[in-house]
Amino acid sequence: MKKGTATVLGMLIGAAAGSAGMGYLGNKQVTQKAEKVDKFKGYYNMLNQWLMLKQDGKNLSAYFKANDYRTIAIYGMGEMGNRLYDELKGTDIEIKYAVDKNAASTYSELDVVDPDDCRFEDVDCIVVTATFAFDEIAEKLEKEVSFPIVSLEDVVYEV
Repeated sequence: MKKGTATVLGMLIGAAAGSAGMGYLGNKQVTQKAEKVDKFKGYYNMLNQWLMLKQDGKNLSAYFKANDYRTIAIYGMGEMGNRLYDELKGTDIEIKYAVDKNAASTYSELDVVDPDDCRFEDVDCIVVTATFAFDEIAEKLEKEVSFPIVSLEDVVYEV
């Protein structure tokens, strides 16, 4: 009888552990999906604000001029980094270089360097275009640079 009780008890404990494990994995997936949705909502809102600025005839270069940032670097050359580069090209804001963790496979007219292999050339500020990871990136950059680190989101909302 003891053997049968132990077997049933073992099965119940196993089922509970399996159930808890599946619940944890399910919650993790839900959390990851929610984070992804939040990321894209943030990008949508920022791009909508940027579009409204364009419709009002404004350019993001106004932010840099107002803050006396004449030379900048762009951190992140994905879609947002390329849009920022296009926006500032032809203005009196000089983009000296770009930084991207995928520098080797990033095509750009700019010099693109890997953040881990980079000696950051002095600029008036560096603009982080990966707004969803701004805090993490800024914390890492603060150890490397002495110039201001700004989020593209702040640039768009402060013009």
